Amino acid sequence: MKVAFFLFFPRTIWTPGGGETQLLKTKEALEKRGVHVELFDIWSRRKDYELFHVFGSTYEVSSFVSTLKSLGVPVVVSAIAYSTKPVWQWKAWAMLDRVMPIPTVYRLRSEIYQKADIIIAGSASESRQLQEFFGVPTRKIRIVPHGVDADRFMQADKDLFVSKYGLEGFVLQVSCVSRAKGQARLIRALKGTGLKLVFVGPLDPGDPEGTRDFLRLVEENSDWVVYLGSLDYGDPLLASAYKAARVHALPSASESFGLVNLESLAAGTAAVSGRYPPLHDVLEDKIYYCNPFSEKSIRETVLEAYEKGPKPGSVEFVRTELTWDKVGEHLEAIYQEVLR
Repeated sequence: MKVAFFLFFPRTIWTPGGGETQLLKTKEALEKRGVHVELFDIWSRRKDYELFHVFGSTYEVSSFVSTLKSLGVPVVVSAIAYSTKPVWQWKAWAMLDRVMPIPTVYRLRSEIYQKADIIIAGSASESRQLQEFFGVPTRKIRIVPHGVDADRFMQADKDLFVSKYGLEGFVLQVSCVSRAKGQARLIRALKGTGLKLVFVGPLDPGDPEGTRDFLRLVEENSDWVVYLGSLDYGDPLLASAYKAARVHALPSASESFGLVNLESLAAGTAAVSGRYPPLHDVLEDKIYYCNPFSEKSIRETVLEAYEKGPKPGSVEFVRTELTWDKVGEHLEAIYQEVLR
């Protein structure tokens, strides 16, 4: 089986995150199963693939999916599209789209879901939104939870990070730095607790005001806050950082999932996150949930996780049930179904 992977999300071209990790780890998992996967190069103009798998369903990829279907190439789309917008807004956009003489963002996204052979949702919540907001029939949706490189994080050597930075038992956040990801709220929430706080991730070029605020707070609190910049996903120091930390905190305004929560638990480190429905669908009450907009809630939840450690059964669940190998198994079966 010869499959092409494609991802185009302009906001993360220079600040790759969970979507890019999902694509690369899925590629590895499928290749272990004998599926030939190539990252599609637009300059090659090749179309001799049995199937295209498009990661993401932002309006920018609408014409790409439409062109593939006009060429007769089967297309699977991983939606990666959970939204926190209220239902009434989506219904309003759907009504507005019917009277607009030009394509709207809503229409372009609808065309992606209409023309793809199968839509992959990462959770039941995402599946319900695709049905309710865009009218995607249930027969076209398959739910495939996200995975984690469990062995890598489980076997990481914390001494690699400890010996380099002299830090251990801290609170960690691995994420692109922006107001949406909540780094500034986390600093303000933990001020005065006596905990060390470590940030890893690129600065978001699309949020200069947010990154300036963050860097100012890091400088003002340099005795207990450390920003290490970016670490490549494959860098052993990244896995070691998870292992050396005591808590990973992700107080984002919203998340389509938050793969860093799985990486944290795979390393045996407690995870604190906002209660994003796609995440709760998969992990239920196996992690600590905070109100990401309340500094009081963030503080109390992080302190509880710091004291108690990972929730009972959470580490074992992630290491055994949410592996990339299982993702590869599910996707191979979906590809075969489409090709039949």
